[in-house]
Amino acid sequence: MKAGEEIRGQCHCGRIKVRVRLSQTPETMQLRACQCSFCRRQGAVTFADPRGHAVIEAQSSEALQRYRFALKTADYLVCAECGTYIGVMIDAGGAHLATLNAAGLDLAPFRDREALPVDYSAEGFEERMRRRLAAWMPTELAFASAKEEQPVH
Repeated sequence: MKAGEEIRGQCHCGRIKVRVRLSQTPETMQLRACQCSFCRRQGAVTFADPRGHAVIEAQSSEALQRYRFALKTADYLVCAECGTYIGVMIDAGGAHLATLNAAGLDLAPFRDREALPVDYSAEGFEERMRRRLAAWMPTELAFASAKEEQPVH
């Protein structure tokens, strides 16, 4: 697969769909296995490309359950129907940035790849936000019903 080609995935039930365009080939992307209690329990394998772009599509904002914990710096997005962990999103001055769960979305180019274990537990609020602003991917939320835009806290 080449850089810039569209990658598609979805949650288990298909209510949440994701389209991703990377600035590099998927083979060169570092996958991460966050060691926080939420990600470990979900079996998350995440990635982000700050020069890439993603679109998360759903029928309505109610299809995405939002969950916050610990420092409450981001919204963990979970399908309200099947419970698939989609990714984590922040609002960066009106723009959305996210890291996506390749395992939960069953993104073909990332299947059966090893993920690097990462531990962010020592980060404070400011350090965590700086890392996310630098490393996460520009992401749009697209809702079919009334073309609504759901703000992220």
